[in-house]
Amino acid sequence: MYVYFYSTLNIRKVVLCAILAVMLFNGFSLVPVLAQTEGSTDQTYQTVTVKKAHRMITKASFPNLVILDVRYQCEYDMGHLSDAILIPYNELETRIGELEEHKNHKIIVYCKSGNRSQIACETLAKYNFTKVYNMLGGILAWIDAGYPIWTTSHYVVVDIVNEEYLMQIEPLLLHQAEPVPCEQNQTCPSCNKPANVTTTALEHEDNYTKILLTYEINNTDFEITIATTLLLSCTKYACNANRTLDFAFTEIMTQGSTMQFYSITYVVHHVEYNLTLYTRLSNFDPETYNSSFTIVNCAPAEKPEYSSFEFVDINSTVTLSELYTILGKVAERIGKGYEKSGDESLMSLAQAYYDMNKEAKHLSRLVQKQLTQYDLAILHSSAVLIDGPLGPPLLDGGGGGGGEGEELPPCDFWCIFNCVLSDPEAAAECTYYCYVCALVPNALNPACWACLICILYYSTYCLLECCT
Repeated sequence: MYVYFYSTLNIRKVVLCAILAVMLFNGFSLVPVLAQTEGSTDQTYQTVTVKKAHRMITKASFPNLVILDVRYQCEYDMGHLSDAILIPYNELETRIGELEEHKNHKIIVYCKSGNRSQIACETLAKYNFTKVYNMLGGILAWIDAGYPIWTTSHYVVVDIVNEEYLMQIEPLLLHQAEPVPCEQNQTCPSCNKPANVTTTALEHEDNYTKILLTYEINNTDFEITIATTLLLSCTKYACNANRTLDFAFTEIMTQGSTMQFYSITYVVHHVEYNLTLYTRLSNFDPETYNSSFTIVNCAPAEKPEYSSFEFVDINSTVTLSELYTILGKVAERIGKGYEKSGDESLMSLAQAYYDMNKEAKHLSRLVQKQLTQYDLAILHSSAVLIDGPLGPPLLDGGGGGGGEGEELPPCDFWCIFNCVLSDPEAAAECTYYCYVCALVPNALNPACWACLICILYYSTYCLLECCT
C-alpha cells in the first residue's frame, strides 16, 4: 500500500460529458437517481458534482463521511482521493459487510469517470445504504477541477522554448491504460516458457564478449547471439562515493533480425545512497540518435518507507549531455513537490530526487569530457525516475523486490523478450500483465521498456536468466 502526497501541478483538460449533463440541471445541485433493487421497493442514491463532493469532504460538518473508491487495485495505487477506502465495484457485493458500520453515514462513491461508481451506488442502495452519493465524472473530473490527489506517480513532459525548459507535470494515472481487473501476481497468460536453455561463450576478451543463447519453445529451436563491446570505462574514487561510467555497444542477432544500440551505465555507491542510471540509445546515424530511454534509480542507504515513480517525456531534440541536465532539473522539480507536501514521511522522498539532480549534472559533465564524439543530438528522449529499490512497485505492494529471500517481479521475461524480437503485435497481450506496460502503454514499445527495466535490475545477464 502506498501513501501519496498532494499533487497540485498542471493538469490536462479532460472533456467530460457527465459534467456537461449536470450543468444542464443547474450544475452544482444534488440530483436524485433511482436504483432498482431485486425486491419490490426502490432505493435511491444521489449524484453529486466534484465541486459539491469537494465541499462535503473538506467541510467539518461531515465527520463520519466515507470516500469509497471502486476502481481496481492498480488504478488506486497510481492515485486516489485522500483517505479513500478501496473496494472494487465487482467485489462490492461480496464485501458489503466491510461497510456495515457506515450504513447510515454519507458515502461518496467514485471511479475513473463515473460508470463503475453508478453500478456501485446501485449495489449500496440494494443493501439499504441510505446516504449514497455518486461523484459525477470520477477522479478524472476531480483532477480536471484542480483538486489534489494523493500520488507518487507522475507524467512529466518537457519542451524547450527559447532555451528555457518548460515542464508540465500530471498524475500518471491520466495516462494509464484502459482498466482491467488486475490481481497482485498476474503473469502473461499467452506465452510458453522455454526449454533446454543453454549459453555458450563464443568470444571473451577484456572489452568484448560474444555469447550464443539457444532455447526451445513449442518444439521450435531458437538461437540468439549477443555481442557487447565496451568502448569506455572509467571509475572515480572519492572519500564518500565511488562513481563508475561504462559506455558500450551491443548487437543482438536472431534469425532474420538484428538489434543494435549504445548504452550508458552510471553507477554511484555513496555513503548515503546508491544510484544506478542506464541509458539505451537506438537507431543511430553518424550525427544523431533516433531515440533514447533512461532509467534513474536512487535507493537511500536506509530503506525508504515509500517509493515513487515518475515518467519523463522530452519533446525537443537534445544532446546526450543536455539530456542528463534536463533529467536533473526534472528531479529537482519533483523533489520540491514532495518537500512541500507537508507530510514528513513523503517529504523524505525529496532528498533522493535532489541526489538524482546532483548526479545527473555530474554525468552531463562526464559525457562532455569523456564521450565528446558520442555527445550527439537525440530526436526523442524518455525516462523513468524511481526513488526506492528498483522493481515493480505497483504489484508487489510497494518498494520493489528481488532482494535475498524475496520473490522475483511477476513478469514473464520470455514472453516480453519474444515480443520484442519476433512478434511485436503480441506485446499487446502482455500490456495488462506487466506493471510497466500498464502504466504508459503508448509511450514506447511496452515490451521493450519492460525488458530494459528487467535488464537493469538483474544486470545484463537478465537476457539469459531473468523471470524464468
